[in-house]
Amino acid sequence: MWGQSLGLTPATPAGTQTAQGATAQPGTDGVLGEGNNGVRGVSAAGWTLPPKGDFLPPPTPPAGAGVWGTNTADGPGVYGTSKSSDGVSGFGVNGVSGQSSGPNGSGILGTGGGGGSGAGVTGLNLAGTGVLGTDVSGTGVSGTSTTGTGIIGTSTTGIGVQGICKDPKGLAAKFTGKVHTDGDHEIVGDISVNNVNVLKDVTLAGGDCAEQFDTHGATSPEPGTIMVIDDGGKLRMSHGAYDKRVAGVVSGAGEYRPAIVLDRRASSEGRVSVALVGKVYCKVDADPASVTVGDLLTTSERPGFAMKATDPAQAFGAVICKALKPLGTGQDMIPILVALQ
Repeated sequence: MWGQSLGLTPATPAGTQTAQGATAQPGTDGVLGEGNNGVRGVSAAGWTLPPKGDFLPPPTPPAGAGVWGTNTADGPGVYGTSKSSDGVSGFGVNGVSGQSSGPNGSGILGTGGGGGSGAGVTGLNLAGTGVLGTDVSGTGVSGTSTTGTGIIGTSTTGIGVQGICKDPKGLAAKFTGKVHTDGDHEIVGDISVNNVNVLKDVTLAGGDCAEQFDTHGATSPEPGTIMVIDDGGKLRMSHGAYDKRVAGVVSGAGEYRPAIVLDRRASSEGRVSVALVGKVYCKVDADPASVTVGDLLTTSERPGFAMKATDPAQAFGAVICKALKPLGTGQDMIPILVALQ
């Protein structure tokens, strides 16, 4: 299937029969189709793309294309419309391939109808790249939406959306507005936050800054446990009062989760995230002395528990935190503010 529009006017209205021998004016559509499949083309011939930047000539034998549309004026080369399905659907090594010859044009331009959950351009690939856009000096992929989503990329095992920029001063991707991701981020490189001219903060939902350490023993201590440094430089559960080797509290207990975890890496030995700064829930023993808000806490005789520091001479260098809630008697998990002293 091949269609070409020369942009001549006036165009012959759709459905109009011309007199025998008369010349019909083609208008601006290279190919216009209406029906169960607006346009469907199948070709078994091969084809080699011309160099980037060259205007694409019509394919000539033995080259071929399933659907080929060319417009030398302002209209579309191929235009497809559907009320409930795909305006244009392509299946092949590249489902749809587009190249623009104009400095302000688009290789592929998709516009959503507004409202609902549709998208201007949707790319789905079960193992490769959902949408791949390449441009020498412009924008590889551009997505704009007034109230919806500019770009959505989904891939089962490959890459949903990929942006590549080889210029160190350029950008592989640029987003204006709020960006939402649902999943993990893997970053190789630096992260720069520029808030010099705009008052913006880095907001993290977690309550503490934690760091991972190797632990002594095969069993990892549960969150909220007080940890101290052993003779080998690893961490173990505390076992005595006023221990100056106290390191921190195992993060993750109660309603608090770590906002930042440092030194996360694989290890053949047990590793645990220990809160060094911030809010965390901690095991506290109030039998030696009742705890009130603001009390300094240190290690206790009960393994893994903190207690109120009542002896200033022994407390120096052994304080782990300040209590954020009171505890009159017994043992419980209470929120504390880690403040090593």
